[in-house]
Amino acid sequence: MLLETERLLLRPYKMADLATYHALRSDPKVLRYSSTVPHETLAQSRRNIRKTKFHTLLEKDSGTYIGEAGILSVIPRANRCVIGYNLLPAFWGQGYATEISKALVSYAFDVLQLERVEAMAQSENLASRRVLEKSGFALEGILRHFAYIGGTYRDVCYYGILQSDRETSKGADA
Repeated sequence: MLLETERLLLRPYKMADLATYHALRSDPKVLRYSSTVPHETLAQSRRNIRKTKFHTLLEKDSGTYIGEAGILSVIPRANRCVIGYNLLPAFWGQGYATEISKALVSYAFDVLQLERVEAMAQSENLASRRVLEKSGFALEGILRHFAYIGGTYRDVCYYGILQSDRETSKGADA
């Protein structure tokens, strides 16, 4: 998948991205709200970059690596998918996560012709929850003790957006 927005470019990871992928995946701040444990070695990142469902996320003008995003799974029988994103801390708070989330939603609806897009965020991850809400997602429920991270059970907020939600919001903008 190749996706372009006003400021961003999303493309598949390449082995040439290994150093930046490792910087992201070894940063405890980035993975604070993730069930994924930070990578300890470059070898671990090398193994994982080959099988990740994420794509590399670059600033379009500079080519700077800022993180990763993508459609993490597609469930064809249910005509739905799950999206996700991780950004390096230097790029937090600049609207990049919202921009790529909106682009992924558009891709899912317009290109893949899906009915539903889903995303999850830990209940304490207020920044990510806000990104999803600004991207048009509705909080559909809280999955209590859904994730077990660092010896603690965590609640996860489950978000969704339907094709008809997007069409309704477009009509309201007119």
